[in-house]
Amino acid sequence: MKFDVVIIGGGLAGLTAGVELCRAGVGCAAVAEGLSIHNAPMKEYVDAGGVLLSGDSVVRGEWEGNRLLRVFTRNLENTPLEAGNFIISTGKFFSLGLRSDMNGIYEPVFDCDVLYDADRENWVNPDFWGVQPFETFGVRTDAEGRVYVKGVPSVNLYAAGEILAGKVDIVKSALEVCRKLK
Repeated sequence: MKFDVVIIGGGLAGLTAGVELCRAGVGCAAVAEGLSIHNAPMKEYVDAGGVLLSGDSVVRGEWEGNRLLRVFTRNLENTPLEAGNFIISTGKFFSLGLRSDMNGIYEPVFDCDVLYDADRENWVNPDFWGVQPFETFGVRTDAEGRVYVKGVPSVNLYAAGEILAGKVDIVKSALEVCRKLK
């Protein structure tokens, strides 16, 4: 299946980007694994002409150099989703967009570079109600919003929403990516 843009993640950032892109005539598919507290844009996205693959998740991508060519999902198995551009907006830890183990923090689908403090003792604030450092960890992007993979910026994989490093305005980050892809 071919689209102009494939969105990986169906939360507020991903579907906000999808609505904007569909309204601009860009053909989009969004792969949304589960329900989000930000499901409000879902109906708007579908009404705008977006294809929603609800209850599915991207399991891997196929690359040519630093260009993502296609992704494969759990439900579609060997039927790829191909696109000129991709947006990853899978969130951080609670939505499993980022994961951690004893070796560090990683992005599980494409192995995107993640910015985080290597000293595990600095990951959390002992004051439970205080600002938590891990909330600022996220994927590394260039000035255009393209994700780094193995130290090199991808040609066509962009990031939006909470998966980004730093303090993020979810909707603003999605709209910024849209301006680049319209």
